[in-house]
Amino acid sequence: MNKNKDKGNLEKSYKLLVFWFLSLFVFAGLFNVLLIRLDLDLSSKVTTLLWLYFIHLFFISLFLMVHKTERVYYINYITYKEAQEATKEERRTFAYKHLIVFCIAAISFIIYSIISLIGQYPTGVDIGVFIVITIISAIRTVPFRLKEK
Repeated sequence: MNKNKDKGNLEKSYKLLVFWFLSLFVFAGLFNVLLIRLDLDLSSKVTTLLWLYFIHLFFISLFLMVHKTERVYYINYITYKEAQEATKEERRTFAYKHLIVFCIAAISFIIYSIISLIGQYPTGVDIGVFIVITIISAIRTVPFRLKEK
């Protein structure tokens, strides 16, 4: 009995991932132009925090795309063969777990940044906290398995 009734439904394509990377560069450029054009006279700390929010937003958009398309092989440690052998539900659940972890990371960083703005922490500390939160999030996803045993 074949548990995976939808085995052939996953097409191998990296076009969406390439599009995501290109859109990252385009939107980063537009974001930069917007910040310059609005001439809001923001401090370097606020500008840095906005850029870090932007990066978190793009991480979330990546995992939303993976969840929607079930292309879990975009995630580093999953092969296309493993993704194809998994059921649709397993792929979606796996991608959803990653999405949740990175959403929590973004929310955590927003909460931290509010405290940082009030406490006037140095921008270097903000960048360090962003990096640590991102690394912890990535490590947190390592135990996730596509197929539960």
